[in-house]
Amino acid sequence: MSKQILIIEDEAIIANSIKIHLDRNGYQGRVVTDPAEARKAIETKRYDAIISDINLNSEVSGLDLIENNVGDEVPVIFLTAYSDVETMKRAERSVPYAYVTKPFSKDHLLVTLNLAIANHKKKFIHSPGDARPGNDIKLSRRELEILELMTQSRTTEEIADQLYISPLTVATHRKNIFRKTGAKSLIELVSLSVAYGWI
Repeated sequence: MSKQILIIEDEAIIANSIKIHLDRNGYQGRVVTDPAEARKAIETKRYDAIISDINLNSEVSGLDLIENNVGDEVPVIFLTAYSDVETMKRAERSVPYAYVTKPFSKDHLLVTLNLAIANHKKKFIHSPGDARPGNDIKLSRRELEILELMTQSRTTEEIADQLYISPLTVATHRKNIFRKTGAKSLIELVSLSVAYGWI
């Protein structure tokens, strides 16, 4: 039986595009476009995962919805165009599996969903609390220092001056950070950093 995925997204074109891609890859997606409809869907059916936009153009955000209606028995992936740390920290309270930043590749979202469901199963089969995504990403102390400054939108030259190292060294560390985390943009890197407790 196909795994059931709830897609909470107020932009119908994006929502249906996600659904079509998931349906073509063995999932069964259900689209809801407003918080009231989403709340009802969550209350009346069990889903294998939830994909939710943070901004639903409503008084109730995706964060509110997940925080108040979804427990840790369902893995959640947030879609977001936000990059500020406060939004990410608030989102972290609902313990999402991951954040996918807009614009995004549907294949990237599919891979994230596959991993979310697989790791969520491991979480309940093996040791609880040890299946947090990112545990396998190892950053050095210097990389963490540079990462923190990067998330503050510091330039390579500013980071070099603050840490008393060369710009070339900073550039090398930046490249390694993006390679290790798989982040495609600074916005995605901020999201990952908050989710994994690096900042």
